[in-house]
Amino acid sequence: MFGLGKNKSKVVEDESIRDKSKFVVVGFTVMVFSFLLLIISEIYTSLQLSKQNRLIASTGDIQEKSDNIVLEMAKVGRDVNKSEYEYIKEIMMFMSPTEFQNFKNSISGMANEFNVQINSLNESKADQLGKTYSINYIEYQFLSTYENLTFLKNKISETDFKINIIEEEVTRENPTSDKVLAEGKIGVYVFPGKEKLLKDKAKIIEKFKAEEEKLAEKNKNKPENN
Repeated sequence: MFGLGKNKSKVVEDESIRDKSKFVVVGFTVMVFSFLLLIISEIYTSLQLSKQNRLIASTGDIQEKSDNIVLEMAKVGRDVNKSEYEYIKEIMMFMSPTEFQNFKNSISGMANEFNVQINSLNESKADQLGKTYSINYIEYQFLSTYENLTFLKNKISETDFKINIIEEEVTRENPTSDKVLAEGKIGVYVFPGKEKLLKDKAKIIEKFKAEEEKLAEKNKNKPENN
């Protein structure tokens, strides 16, 4: 018996259709992503424009605040320099170690000017004022008339530096003499770092000194109120 053979149908898949469907899917996907990208881009652009508008609107306030800050900083800087200059002016009334020695040596010349005899003139132990300053002492014994001694002490006091005549004792040379014997101590304020300070702060000193001289000249020429 012969059986009937089964007809085998061979289905051939069209590759071109598959390829076209791929392009359709890819194209649709690209379109969706492009659309989303466009929306995101628009949102970002809007946010940036809004931010820029806020910045532009507040630029005036920021500039004003910045100017005020700069002015305040300049004012503070000037106040600091002014305070520093006032401190330097005080320091200028202290002697440096070199100025102290020159001052001590100058006493002999002043004494000769007023016919005052120097029996002794010696440095004694200084007193420290903290770690920076000191009071240096010159012990003396002068012999002269009371009047000439007064002239000498007045001359010494004319110095621009901080000095004091302390612990002075005046006695008559002898009961019949017109001369007196003066023994005492001259205290002088000394700052060892003075020369370096004045050198480092030369510009500040020059600036404020010029302003003081200008103000003094202005006040000098100002008419007096009757």
